[in-house]
Amino acid sequence: MGEFIAEMQERLLPEYEQMKHYQIFRPEQIRECIRKRERLLLNIAKNKKSMSDYLEFIVYEKTMHKTITEKEKLAGIKLTGLKASTCTRIMRMYREMLAKFGHEQRLWENFIKFSKKSAPQEVAGIYEKMLSYHGGDPQIWINAALWLYEYNRTNMPRVQDILLRGLQRHPASESLNNCFFNIQLKEAAMADNKRTLGDNTVSEQDIQMERVVAVYRNSLANITNLDYFLKLLESCEDHAELTAKLQHHIIEDIQTKFSREPSLWDALAKRELRGYHLGDLMNMAENEDDTEPSEKKSRTDSQVKVFQTRSKKRCIELCVEVYKAAVQQLQTQEIWNLYLDAMLALSRNHKSERAFIQKCLANALQDGHHSKLMHPRHYATLSMILGSNENGGETCVRILTEALQHDESLRMHELLLSAHIRNDDEPSVHKLFSQVRRTMGAAGLSLWQMVIAYYRARNDNQAKRQLNDIYTQACKETWPEFADLRCSYLRYLWHEHSQAKARDEYAKLAQQPPMSLQLHREMISLIESTKLKDLSTIKAWRMCYEFMTTYFGKKEPSVWIEYIAFERDHGEAKSIALLSRRALSTLEPQFVSIFEAERAMAHVGMAITR
Repeated sequence: MGEFIAEMQERLLPEYEQMKHYQIFRPEQIRECIRKRERLLLNIAKNKKSMSDYLEFIVYEKTMHKTITEKEKLAGIKLTGLKASTCTRIMRMYREMLAKFGHEQRLWENFIKFSKKSAPQEVAGIYEKMLSYHGGDPQIWINAALWLYEYNRTNMPRVQDILLRGLQRHPASESLNNCFFNIQLKEAAMADNKRTLGDNTVSEQDIQMERVVAVYRNSLANITNLDYFLKLLESCEDHAELTAKLQHHIIEDIQTKFSREPSLWDALAKRELRGYHLGDLMNMAENEDDTEPSEKKSRTDSQVKVFQTRSKKRCIELCVEVYKAAVQQLQTQEIWNLYLDAMLALSRNHKSERAFIQKCLANALQDGHHSKLMHPRHYATLSMILGSNENGGETCVRILTEALQHDESLRMHELLLSAHIRNDDEPSVHKLFSQVRRTMGAAGLSLWQMVIAYYRARNDNQAKRQLNDIYTQACKETWPEFADLRCSYLRYLWHEHSQAKARDEYAKLAQQPPMSLQLHREMISLIESTKLKDLSTIKAWRMCYEFMTTYFGKKEPSVWIEYIAFERDHGEAKSIALLSRRALSTLEPQFVSIFEAERAMAHVGMAITR
């Protein structure tokens, strides 16, 4: 081992001489560098080497390389030799480490990341070795192929070889097939579309496109996910004319395999919107069928454009036609959602043809309503549109009432109730609320809140009577979710009637199931808001804490802490010791330590404040 260390240090002597000659480091820094490297070399020379031994050496050398680069810039000198020898040493350390720990994918990734900057010519070879260990991950085959393709595009056969080997192991990998397709498509787009190959009448571009089609055909046999084929179609749009025939084949295939998939119809409709009309592809196919074989030419020999230029309005019309065919054939809520979402997106994002787009949206919403498959969120949009129209209130109510016949969801009831409130139709509001409060249960809490807000806003005598009735009924309900309404009732009485009436009602509600800690804290908050702190107020305030400790004192240490703080700040300090003993005797054993800790923290906080 000693001979190995001595030999390695001897090889490093020229580097130390250069450091000294160019005054990169001071003599003591160079000596420290020698000692550090000697220790690191000893670690990797021992029999049982760990991954951390190599990593420590690599990190040190990377730091040294960074320092040399910075010194090079500051001094304005070239230190190519020093940097190259450091990089070589790092590369060697990585190779030795990976020979022993090749199962660590993270190490390979770090090695490749370093090599791309320092020795890019080595990266392809590193990927090849990595694939022998981690070829089970399709992404590594993709990364290897993309690096080689971007680094040296003239080496296309090697790129194809990597991807084909990857597909042998992962024939159903969507990402791998997609990568191969896109690379071949790029090659086809860059190929010469004029030159003929020997006696053939096709161009080099035609040959490349045949390879693209071959990749697609191979994936068609192994992949069953529609999204993959839709991504291929999107890639083809980047070279729309070149890939027109392939687009037609892809669309025919996916229409056969996925004819009941809403996302297929959605994608085809949006293609129409982007100007890729399916009819143009069908016309192209018909023209090719009508042409005699002897008359067929290379795709580039003809200057006829496949996709015709159309106005924005016409593209929208064609898009709507596809959606209409889709909803008629599929008759599902999902396709209606896609159709209506597309129309809404058009109305938001397009400034031209505004009137026509609004008409298309209105027709889509009307047809969706008649289909009985429209989602409540689209009814919400329709309600908003009609609500903004001066004469749309009655129409909105009629449509939502019809919709409730087949969709009795909470959201639909909320929309109809909102429409009645917007029309200020109090009898209809009361009638609808009376119907749903008996059937919705706790789930109808939002309807109670809407009706309460409506009557509070009206603030006439009739509204006050209705409001009192609704609050009284709400307080009788035993659902825990209705605690919010009890608190709302206390606030209403406190601010709109009298504090005395609020306190009397609180005294009743505090003992009426279901018990709610929120109710007591709401009453405390109201009492705290008063400036008057007379004896009766303090008594009412203390009563709140008594209720809290009575009903929640076994499992809530915080109520005792709050009670003690009240007596300390507003009540009788002599009661604190008694409250502490009550808390310790009342709390369940598992909560005693929490109480003691919180009490100690409160005591410390008070001492600091003083």
